[in-house]
Amino acid sequence: MRLVIDSGNTRSKLAIYRNDQLVREYKYVNADLLANELWTVDLEDVAADIKLCCGCSVASLEVKSAIEQGLRRLAISVNWLVSTTTWRDVKNGYSEPEKLGADRWFALLGYRSEAHNNCMIIDAGTAMTIDWMDASGQHLGGWIVPGRRLMHESMHQKTALVKGELTEACFREPATSTVTAMSYGVHYALVGAISQGLHVSRQRFNNEPFDIVVTGGDGERLIQSLNRIESISYIRKDDLVFKGLLAAADNELSRR
Repeated sequence: MRLVIDSGNTRSKLAIYRNDQLVREYKYVNADLLANELWTVDLEDVAADIKLCCGCSVASLEVKSAIEQGLRRLAISVNWLVSTTTWRDVKNGYSEPEKLGADRWFALLGYRSEAHNNCMIIDAGTAMTIDWMDASGQHLGGWIVPGRRLMHESMHQKTALVKGELTEACFREPATSTVTAMSYGVHYALVGAISQGLHVSRQRFNNEPFDIVVTGGDGERLIQSLNRIESISYIRKDDLVFKGLLAAADNELSRR
């Protein structure tokens, strides 16, 4: 079995695969990983069967260290993978390839391991990222936008009298309270960014077909809101980064 780790800004996800089949998946808030090693109990019964462990991280060094230390207790060593210039026929679009967020890179690889179309990949988490890759495997670059909670927290911190939790229900209409106004505004700011991203896709791909791939915790609700404005078809891929990590790890092993 193989253990793969996607450590993000707020949460870390761990998944166990047997061959190419997902067996288990765990999600942890990074603050909990730093607090103690109780999370390692979830892996104790399978630790001896883990033959490979790899991951990518955009989290703090403290979170990475906490994960390493917890896995070390189970005799598991993690190999952290990073963005590279190329992978097979995928070419990193950054002038400094190592500075492309590892989660974005492995999302590209995860898509490429299963399809070879023009694509727009939307990952809506703590930050929302949009990346474009053409059918040849050339990464065209991307956008980074503050995510739903980041926008909301920024308004909390910078406006003294604006308080309240985000509402889950978001409607495309004027709000009649400050809390709902913030929630609707944040939601449709992100929907608007995706809509603009679709225009960029049509331009960059010369109006040829392209896949819209959605991942991340807020991805589904954002794309559904957009679908009420303009009809689109999309692919939901919750394991995109995991698939990219597995493909990259397999590629490294085949070279040895």
